[in-house]
Amino acid sequence: MTTTCFCGSSLSFNECCGSIISGKRAAATALELMKSRYSAYCVVASDYLIATTHLSKRAQFDKASIEQWAKESQWKGLKIISTAKGSALDTQGEVTFQALYIDEDKKSRVHYEHSLFVKEHNQWFYLSGKTIAISRNDDCPCGSGKKYKKCCGA
Repeated sequence: MTTTCFCGSSLSFNECCGSIISGKRAAATALELMKSRYSAYCVVASDYLIATTHLSKRAQFDKASIEQWAKESQWKGLKIISTAKGSALDTQGEVTFQALYIDEDKKSRVHYEHSLFVKEHNQWFYLSGKTIAISRNDDCPCGSGKKYKKCCGA
């Protein structure tokens, strides 16, 4: 596969997130894990998504539900809003992001989340996430310049 990576980097998928999803290398930072998890939704890599969820939270995730959402959604892009900690030297990290997608009803949607990550035994894991609500009068996160209610929230 020679396409540009789904996470938005200029690298090919195989050089970037594909190498992490396939197990050729580990995510070095919380941000890198977050981006690889977004890319995993794009390629419906549910086993990877479950394996990179912290063991204490895995029971909350259902493989069939992950696959259904990943397959029914047309993933349109990832926008990183902010990061805190999560470097190769840290054991905790935070990433706030927006994942743009089109749902099964052909409606544009935004998944806006603040995620927490932990590193154990030199491996990063997704610990939890809090969905952030977008107000109808907020600027649309897709970058159109319109209000959310007149764009993706319509």
